Amino acid sequence: MQSAGPLQLRAKIIMRTRKADATETVVHVAPTPFFADRGCHIRICNEINAVKLYPYRVVLCTYSLGRDVEGIDARRIWPVPGYHKLDAGFSPFRFIADFFLFFLVLKTVWRERPALLHCHLHEGALIGWTVKWCLFWRRIPVVMDMQGSLSAELDANKTFARLPFLLRIFKGVERLVCRMPDHFICSSRQSQICLEKDFKVAPERVGLVQDIVPDAVFAKAAARIKGECKAGSSDRKVVLYTGSLQSGKGVQHVLDAMQLLSDRRDDLLFTLVGYPLEGCESFVREHDLQDRSLLPGQVDYRELGDWLSIGDLAIEPKEGGSGEASGKLLHYMAAGLPVVCFDTENNRIMLGPAGYYAPTLDGQGLAEKIEEVLADMEQARQRGAEGAERARIHYSSAAVGDILQRLYSGLIAGEE
Repeated sequence: MQSAGPLQLRAKIIMRTRKADATETVVHVAPTPFFADRGCHIRICNEINAVKLYPYRVVLCTYSLGRDVEGIDARRIWPVPGYHKLDAGFSPFRFIADFFLFFLVLKTVWRERPALLHCHLHEGALIGWTVKWCLFWRRIPVVMDMQGSLSAELDANKTFARLPFLLRIFKGVERLVCRMPDHFICSSRQSQICLEKDFKVAPERVGLVQDIVPDAVFAKAAARIKGECKAGSSDRKVVLYTGSLQSGKGVQHVLDAMQLLSDRRDDLLFTLVGYPLEGCESFVREHDLQDRSLLPGQVDYRELGDWLSIGDLAIEPKEGGSGEASGKLLHYMAAGLPVVCFDTENNRIMLGPAGYYAPTLDGQGLAEKIEEVLADMEQARQRGAEGAERARIHYSSAAVGDILQRLYSGLIAGEE
């Protein structure tokens, strides 16, 4: 992707004109096993990297699980016995992890004296607000980075299907948490609307910061994985999905589409890149789809560009109920892939006329649009190119970094 030259030049001018001791520290609070090659973590990593052109020193406080990322100063809690879950979703061990994380953040803020707390997810906002009030005399601004409604995500994942009253409790807790931060940034327009309408947050306290596609994601060659996927099957079209393989992300619609299309054509290879694998592996075995599918499991984010390069088209099956954005959609676009997705507000905003929108929110709707793409690959390639251009213009690291630095500087200066 082409970088935004004027924004980078502006950043360099700022860095040269400020003195070294003017650099401010920002503490990111991430109540998650960072880094584990999934959407939430990719957003956190890319936001931290996006502000590196500006005079901010970033410290990340997170769980003990996950791997370190080069260039990110990560401080970790003590290991929680019995907690080994890297994928998204509810775990009772997270309450213990968040308890430890509070003390880690408190210690880090006491020692590092940050100018601002950038808190990811609802638990992060609660921890950040509590630390702020423990050190109230410092008047540290708290930013909540919201990627979707907590209660809506729990509902989508059927976490409390047998105990619906617990879902109502979480909704009340979410409403309370959304009163705490000084400012909010949202990954999607749906999240922004949710905050303003459902949780009554003043519009001037809410900003939209879409996900980022780093410039270097697609720099690596793809020969190795191309050979693995297409050996002996060069006439087959690769239908690609990347992301969490959980029902809350819509993967069941991909599986349904796979079964429907495999019953009437034999020229497709469905490649589902992500984890956990158990549910998809069971479905594939049950419906005898082993020769129609590839399930590589968890893939290092640094290799994502290789996998995207083998696709002929990509699927985004998320229904949009939780208000989450779609980092995978941006990566599909940047790779120039034609995208089949549901007709949600977020997808329309990001893809515009470049998308293929399923007529129904199910596997049948996806299958219908996949066949439309395959029937006219020339048009599909044109739409893929349009999507790539939209990603280049609107979702570069430089553009998002500029938004974040202006937000940071305004809050630190005491401006709303």
